[in-house]
Amino acid sequence: MVLVLVGAAGSGKTTLRRRLLAAVPALPVVSLDDLRRELRAADAAAHRPVRGLQAYSPAAVRRAQRRCQALAGLGAGYLADATHLRRAERTGHLRAAAAAHLPAEAVLLPDLPLAELLRRDAARPADERVPADVLARHAHRRSLLSAPALLADGFAVVHELPTRPRCTSMAGGCSRSPGTARDGDGGTDVERAVGTGAGRSRGAVLLSAAGRGALAGLAGVAAMTAGEKVEQALTHRPDSYVPGRALLGLLGRRAGDGERPLLANHAMHWGTGATLGALRGVWSALGMRGPRAHLAHTAVRLSFDQTAENVSGAGAPPHTWPVREQVVDVAHKAVYSLVTGLVADRVVAPALVSRRGTGSR
Repeated sequence: MVLVLVGAAGSGKTTLRRRLLAAVPALPVVSLDDLRRELRAADAAAHRPVRGLQAYSPAAVRRAQRRCQALAGLGAGYLADATHLRRAERTGHLRAAAAAHLPAEAVLLPDLPLAELLRRDAARPADERVPADVLARHAHRRSLLSAPALLADGFAVVHELPTRPRCTSMAGGCSRSPGTARDGDGGTDVERAVGTGAGRSRGAVLLSAAGRGALAGLAGVAAMTAGEKVEQALTHRPDSYVPGRALLGLLGRRAGDGERPLLANHAMHWGTGATLGALRGVWSALGMRGPRAHLAHTAVRLSFDQTAENVSGAGAPPHTWPVREQVVDVAHKAVYSLVTGLVADRVVAPALVSRRGTGSR
C-alpha cells in the first residue's frame, strides 16, 4: 500500500507517523523532513555551508521522488510523510502506486486555524520552524481540500482525521463522507488501513495472505485454462492428462499413458494453482511483489509441475520435449503466474516487509 499523509505543517503528521511506526516498525517511510536533515548533515560532514532546513526542500523533493519510485517498483509500498497540499505532489504517488499495482490511500489531517499552526510551530527548534507566510499558504490550501476532493484525485480510500480527538460516533458529532474512513481516536483505523494486521500475530497475517493467495491462484488457473482453450483451437493440440497421471502416481497408483483420469486431472490442475497461489499471497505480504515476483513465480510453477511429473514417472524432463511443447508450457504457466500475482498484489497488502539482512554480514 502507498499511504499518503495530507496536511499543513503542524497539523499532526509526525505524531501519526510515530503511531503507525509503533504498530508497524518495518513500514518504509519517505519523509521530506528526514531528507532535509540528511542533506544538511551531508553539508556539515563535507564542511560546506549549512543552511536552514527549508532551503534544502527542492533537493529533498527530488530525492523523495526517487525513493518512492524505487520502493513502489519493488512492490514494497511506503508511507509518504509531507504536506501534499498541492495536487501535483499527490498524483506522483498515485502514479507510482498504479504502476506497481498497489492500493493508494490518503490520510487527511485536521483543518486547523492558522493561529494554532503558528502556536505549534513556535514550539519547534528555531532552525526547524516554518516561515509564517508558508504556514499561511498551508492553512489556505488545506481549507480547500476535502475527502471527496482526494477521492477525485484517485485515492481508493481517504481516512479523514477529526479535529476533536475523541469523536467516536456520528451521534457524537462525527460525519462520514461516502468512500472515506473516519478515525475515532486519531489513528486506530489508519493503523488498520496500512494492512499490517495491528494486534494480529505474524502467523495470522501470513495465514490470511495465504488464503487470499489461494483464491488468486484459482483466478490464475481460470485465466490459464481459458488461454489453453484458445491455443488448442488454433494449434489443434489435444488435452493433456499428464497432471492427472502424475497425481495418481504420487498417490501410489501408476497410470498408463492411455489413461484419461479426468477427476484427478482437474484436482491436480486446480489444486496446484491454489497451493502455489497461497505461496504467492505470502510473497505479497512479505513485500515480494511486482514483475520480479511474477517471473520468479513462473519459475516456481514450472519447477513444481516438472518435479511432480518426473517423480511420479508420468512425465519426461522438459529438455526432451519438442521445442513447440516447451514454448507452449512456459507461456501458459507465465499467464498463470502473472494473473495470480496481479490479483495477489491487489488483495494482499505488504504487511510484513522487512529491512533486515539487506547487506552482507
